[in-house]
Amino acid sequence: MPPNPTARAGDPLALGLPLADGGAAVNLPERCSTAIVGGGPAGSACAALLARAGRRPVLLERDRFPRQKLCGEFLSMEVQSLLKRIGCLDAVRALGPAAITSARFVSPSGRSVEIDLGAEAMGLGRAALDETLFRHAERSGASAFEGARVTRMNEDSGGVRLEIERTLPDGTREKRRLLADRVVAASGRSLLRHSPFVGYKRHHAFLPGAESIAAELRGTVEIHLFDGGYCGVNAVDGGAVNVCLLARSRVLKNLHRDPAGLLGGLSPSLRGRMEALRPDGKPLAVAQLGFTAKATSSGSVFFIGDAAGMIAPLCGDGQAMALESAVLLAELMIAGDGDLAGRWDDAWRRRFSSRLRVGRRLQALLIRPAASELTLRALTLWPKLAASLLSRTRGDCTGVRPR
Repeated sequence: MPPNPTARAGDPLALGLPLADGGAAVNLPERCSTAIVGGGPAGSACAALLARAGRRPVLLERDRFPRQKLCGEFLSMEVQSLLKRIGCLDAVRALGPAAITSARFVSPSGRSVEIDLGAEAMGLGRAALDETLFRHAERSGASAFEGARVTRMNEDSGGVRLEIERTLPDGTREKRRLLADRVVAASGRSLLRHSPFVGYKRHHAFLPGAESIAAELRGTVEIHLFDGGYCGVNAVDGGAVNVCLLARSRVLKNLHRDPAGLLGGLSPSLRGRMEALRPDGKPLAVAQLGFTAKATSSGSVFFIGDAAGMIAPLCGDGQAMALESAVLLAELMIAGDGDLAGRWDDAWRRRFSSRLRVGRRLQALLIRPAASELTLRALTLWPKLAASLLSRTRGDCTGVRPR
């Protein structure tokens, strides 16, 4: 029998547990060396790399696939080299992502700046991406479970004890316990109680007669700036258009009543896009999004992806950072050499802290109309400034195939 969990304080992590492919139940082990909480891009990538190195991590995901997530659904240029290292680049390419080679920023007055990304990025829905990465982790040898929830996690001298609520194929639930030597927390963004930011996402399709707008968007991710926030618009797989917004809550007070009308009223340029689109999917919204610095480890728990730090979405590097952090931690774990927490905290700080800081400052500027106008004017006058900001909010693009 597994040991009883301790009653020491520990914030529950809402994350998941398991049903296997085809609906057949799979037994959750009582003990493992590494439990990974969260089957999104970061968690699945970390699980795949550990499994390919001969480890057998337990990967736990709360939801069943496919499922949507609030996300700009933009995969930055360096993602292709990361997916190649993880071993699933061909599988992701087979999903038919939209090719994106430039970013267009539009100010409240209509001033626009287009930045050549220098290589091909991808627009790909999270429903397809996340399931593909999760299945890749399974095929790589990870013990992967979906349809569950980690309700409590506590650490003591024996390891990290997880309490898990599992939904069985017949709809009944059972409670299980898992003892892990270490836990990788890849459970996504955490909410900040006093944060004023709200995120919103919905897939759309072009209306008949909108061919000229579709042509303007082809190959481009647009970021429409307005007082208190910004909205990204870009094509994804299947011909869909993802509309994803971050704004102060006051801006979106009545969003649920008339989303298209409210979004169209935020800026003239965004209105022009919304008038050419119709909703083609359920909306997702999340309040209290935070961008403050977080802990990257706590005892034998190691945080990756948004759980460790969330970059300002307008930088377009969130999913790349998730995958990069997964690769970085997995390689440190495989290498061994002791003091994993110290090495991980130092590696995260050196790799990501500057990127996050630049993103926060850039976001603070661009959600203020006067500052955004001046910033876009400066980018127009000094193109090298745009290139500098692009490189400072990205990972290593060495080896990325140019377009």
